[in-house]
Amino acid sequence: MAMINVEMQRTIHRPVAVVSRQFGDIQHHSQNRVHPNIRFTVLAEEGDTCTFRQEVKLVGMLQTDEIVQHRNADGSLSWDVVEGANKGTRIYQGFTPVSPDATMVTFRAEAPATGIKRLLKPLFEIAIRKAVAKGLEEDRLDLEERGYGSSAT
Repeated sequence: MAMINVEMQRTIHRPVAVVSRQFGDIQHHSQNRVHPNIRFTVLAEEGDTCTFRQEVKLVGMLQTDEIVQHRNADGSLSWDVVEGANKGTRIYQGFTPVSPDATMVTFRAEAPATGIKRLLKPLFEIAIRKAVAKGLEEDRLDLEERGYGSSAT
């Protein structure tokens, strides 16, 4: 099966524990519109697992997915798209300290290229890269400028 693979990295100037917590805090993302173009709805949360619905436009098409997010023992996050337009997609978000106050975020996505996505694979790869870059910048703003996880919040 043809796959769409995207990997990107971004440094965020906040401690690794704070960055990891913010990335996995879907309730915070939903309530504070961290990503204004993505709608999150938490369906269930238990321990290290959060199930949520995500709605986003990609290449002009509304894509609704149900996602199960699992926090791994090392603080990284694994997402499995279990239902919807991107079913079968796996996302990994890893967090590596660069210094006490900076974290390297590694975002990796592997998505089946089926149907229209198979025909337009290069377009979808570009669209996903743009969306991921935008999302990482929005998370950076939330962490560095809005101060997620600081005593002010």
